[in-house]
Amino acid sequence: MRFRFISQQQQFLRALSTGIGKTAVILPAGFLTEAGLGMLILGMVFYMREVFLLAPGQVGWIAATWQGCYALGCLTMRPVFERLRPRYLMIFSSAGLAVAVSAITLSRSVAAAFVFYGLFGFCLSFFWPPLMSWLSLGIEGKQLSRAMSRLTFVGNMGIIISPLIAGALSELSPRYPLYGAIAVFFTNCLLLIGAALALPRIRSDKQRGLNRRESAAQPDSSTPLRFPAWIGLFVTYTVMGVVITVFPMFARDELGLSKSTIGALLLCRALCTAAGYLFLGRITSWHFRPAPMIAGLALLAVLVFGISRAASIPVLVLSLALIGPLFALSFSYSFFHGASGSSRRATRMAIHEALIALGLIAGSAVGGQIYQHYTMSAVSVFCAALIGAAIALQVVLVRRGRVKG
Repeated sequence: MRFRFISQQQQFLRALSTGIGKTAVILPAGFLTEAGLGMLILGMVFYMREVFLLAPGQVGWIAATWQGCYALGCLTMRPVFERLRPRYLMIFSSAGLAVAVSAITLSRSVAAAFVFYGLFGFCLSFFWPPLMSWLSLGIEGKQLSRAMSRLTFVGNMGIIISPLIAGALSELSPRYPLYGAIAVFFTNCLLLIGAALALPRIRSDKQRGLNRRESAAQPDSSTPLRFPAWIGLFVTYTVMGVVITVFPMFARDELGLSKSTIGALLLCRALCTAAGYLFLGRITSWHFRPAPMIAGLALLAVLVFGISRAASIPVLVLSLALIGPLFALSFSYSFFHGASGSSRRATRMAIHEALIALGLIAGSAVGGQIYQHYTMSAVSVFCAALIGAAIALQVVLVRRGRVKG
């Protein structure tokens, strides 16, 4: 009787593992990576300020280092993304992230920290484009939108908890958020290896992106709306770079807020961004329509001034809460309209991620320099001017409507 019970258990477990597909692996992996990344980004701001005593402009440049290497990896490694299975690239990436952050904690010089932070960014480029391509392969329209919404919502859960954890750990030691990130990336690597070995549907999954020759034989119905969406993505993530890199220094130095309070404020922004992703995944009225995208950027230009001129925490909460869904809107426009109808989704997702990184570089490095030499108000003027130029270019592209891709 006991052996029969064990046999039934084995059959149940075998049936359960057989039914688990790629989504059950992609979503936890995305959550863990975003959680580790969020802890590291905020933790590095405090770590470089307190351990290496860097000025705000230098902190901005070290943040730009990993983002620049990430963009470089996304743009130059596209042939690799199209040839290898996404799960293998994601395993390599997670292991590399854990090693790179470990090396940062062992570094005794700023130069070494810069090098290993750059290595971190390059390793990260092997994670997100393959994951997003893997998720979106073979689906269109409402299915694509819902899959995108689930991924971004789950990823934002990682972003939501990471500032609070990083802020609390930094109160104890500036090194602790980095140790936490190492643990998260290593756990993710083990999760992916276990899934690739133990789950039949993952082990037998042969999906990958198409290379240039293969895609030429496939029908392509891409929308030209991806071009203004990409412009919006870049400038929105420039503002994001300011929010996650420059704002913590401004809040600490000029407003006198504690690290845990800063983490809570960034948590508020992340919560509202997650709500935006959830909402956008449930409706389709924004698909292939430029007006909401342009209106969102216009509102973002207004709200960036609310951060620099805030005289109280409630004003900061309100500004960040309203900015959050605008990040979700811009990201969703680029993800959806970049992937929709495309036969080379790994390449499109690499472009999408590279633009995010370049925007973060502009916000972190340029915003950091402006803040160091002028004020946070000057940083807001820079962001608003960039947004205004982007809106003008979007309007031109939308009106022409004949852009070829």
